This record gives sequence, C-alpha cells and structure tokens, in this order.
Amino acid sequence: MIPLLTILLVLAFAYYLLFLWRVWRGLGKLYHRAATTGPSVSIVIAARNEESTIGRCLESLLQQDYPSDKFEIIVVDDHSTDRTADIARSFMARELGSKISLVTASGDSEPIGKPYAIAKGIHISRGDIMLLTDADCIAPRGWIRSMVSFFEPPVAFVAGPVLETPNTSRFSKLFSLEFLGLITSSAGLIGSGKPIICNGANIAYRKSVFIAVSGFGDGASSCDDETLMQRIITRKVGQVVFNPDHEAAVTTAAPASLHEFWKQRTRWAAKRGRYEDSALVWQLTLLYLFFAIALATAIVAFVEPTLRYVLLPVLLAKMIADLLVLRKGAQELRQKVPLAQFVIAELLHVPYIAVAGLAGQFLSLRWKGRTLEK
Repeated sequence: MIPLLTILLVLAFAYYLLFLWRVWRGLGKLYHRAATTGPSVSIVIAARNEESTIGRCLESLLQQDYPSDKFEIIVVDDHSTDRTADIARSFMARELGSKISLVTASGDSEPIGKPYAIAKGIHISRGDIMLLTDADCIAPRGWIRSMVSFFEPPVAFVAGPVLETPNTSRFSKLFSLEFLGLITSSAGLIGSGKPIICNGANIAYRKSVFIAVSGFGDGASSCDDETLMQRIITRKVGQVVFNPDHEAAVTTAAPASLHEFWKQRTRWAAKRGRYEDSALVWQLTLLYLFFAIALATAIVAFVEPTLRYVLLPVLLAKMIADLLVLRKGAQELRQKVPLAQFVIAELLHVPYIAVAGLAGQFLSLRWKGRTLEK
C-alpha cells in the first residue's frame, strides 16, 4: 500500500504542476486594451434578498463613465422576500424609469434560480452586449468601457476580475487570498486558451451568442456562467478572453464567517461538471485527486513515518509553485500576497479542497433559503 500511495502522490503532483504551468503561461499571454466607447450594453443583475447591498451596486452602475444613452440596467428580482424590489423601484423613480428596469419573478408558476432570472433579463434587453454582475458587487467607474473594449470581432465572451474586500472577520484576509487564487486560475486558464472556470460576478457576452447556443441549456440551477462559457467554446461560436484591467475589477465583500465561506465554496464545488466536453470533467477530477491523495498520504504518514520523506518535499514544492503563480496573478491584478497569510492558507489548502470538493458532490445545496437542483 505504501509504495502505491507514494507513486500515486508523485503522479498526481506532476499533473498539478502541469496545471500550474498552464496557469502561469496563460497569465503571461493576457493583454490590456484602452477603454473605449462602442456597442450598446445591457447590465443584467439577478437579485434575491439583496436589500442590504443592491443600493450600493446600483449607485456604482449609475456613476459609470460610459455614455448614458448606450447602456441600460435590468434588475431581475428572483422571488425576493425582502425589500430588494422596492429599492430597485426607488432608483427607477429617481431616474424617471429611463435607465433602470425591474423584472420580477414571483409566484409558484415562475421558475426559480439565477439562470432563469438572467435569461429573463436578457429576453427584454436592448443591448448588443450583455454585462453581468451580482447585486452585492461594486463596479469601478470605467467598468463598462473596459469590458466592452475587448469585444473585437472574434470575441464572444469576456471574463473580468472579481476581488474580495476583507471585513472584520479574523479569517476574511484568508478568504480573500483564496479567492484571488481562484481568479488567478481563471485568468491563466483563459489566457492559455484552455478556459475552465470564471466568476459570474463579472462577465460579458454578445446577446447574439447567448441566443445561438440556447443560453444555459437545460436550465438546472447549477448551470450558469461557466456552463455558458463552455457551450460557447464547445460549439465554436467565438473566442473567450480575460480582461485583467484594474478598471474592470468589481469588488465584493469576503464571507463574513467560516460557516458562510464553507457554504459558498461547497456550492461552487457542486457546480463543476455541467460541461458538454467530458475532457474538462476528467481534468478537474485529476486535479482534485491530487488533493485527495495528498490528504490521504498525510493521514497515513502519522502511522507510517517513511511517507513523510515523500510528502514533505511535495508539499514544499507545491507551496513554492503556488506562491510563484499567485504572485504573478496578483501582479496582473495590482494586488499583494502577504507572505504570512499565504503560509497559513497554504497549510489549509489541501484538506480544504479535498473535503469541500467531496462535500459539494453529496450535500444538499442551500442558497438564500432554498434548495438548489444539482
């Protein structure tokens, strides 16, 4: 058993290094473009019970430096039970209804979930480019200009950076650093021409492309931004690019507690796998196996000390490789990687991914008071 575990660990780690190399290489291929004014834009926000954040989000969108007659804001209220819709209406009244539209989904007959809400907003949109963010995000003033500047003729989908802002929680800096790692991976994989993940809080795509690929497909609750990106790639209807411009970076608050962090990350883990290309499922599975095997090796090493001679060098090499890639991503996004925070996060990385990835496949998904379909 011990020799087999050693071989599996080394092979899995080799694949992990290959993954990091793809990210590193892709980060080096990212490019910047001067922010410009171009196509008409529809900003679509699917909101559920966001009364505490949607006001700040809408304020940031109304302050965009894009020509006012070239963008609209569509808020889709996804069966909220709080004042989300009322707050949106107050902004509509302030803008005399010319800039903001509110679409409400309510009643038992209406489908629930973010994909349905987004599709409903896109259905009534007038823009050529759909620009998506979340109701708990703040967009910088040059966000629209920066995102639309990447829509050269072959480009169908643009992913942008999302940054978490730490809060008073003692763990929030660790959460933000881990999130930066996810955005770095997304940027690098897209830059390498092998997109796998993106964050739906900051994406844009052509409305014509959304229609051409039939949107999110089967409409399951876990089919959204990444599903759409993969459908665009698989069906070869356009290029996917990443916008690393700091003017395109929307911000959102880090999870307020460990419990909130755990629920969010296991929900994200459960979404993986809604891909038409089965090769992506295998890639993610092999990547996960490294973490699972590393955790299993660490557990067995407590009773079999010889395993430590393999495990410790692997973990040290992983830490160095992770740091190099994360710093490269942070440099692109004008962020910093505090070494002390990184070391703590790195010590938790293997058990966190191994456990959260597994839990996401079996636990029921709860989000804002309802169970999501897997």
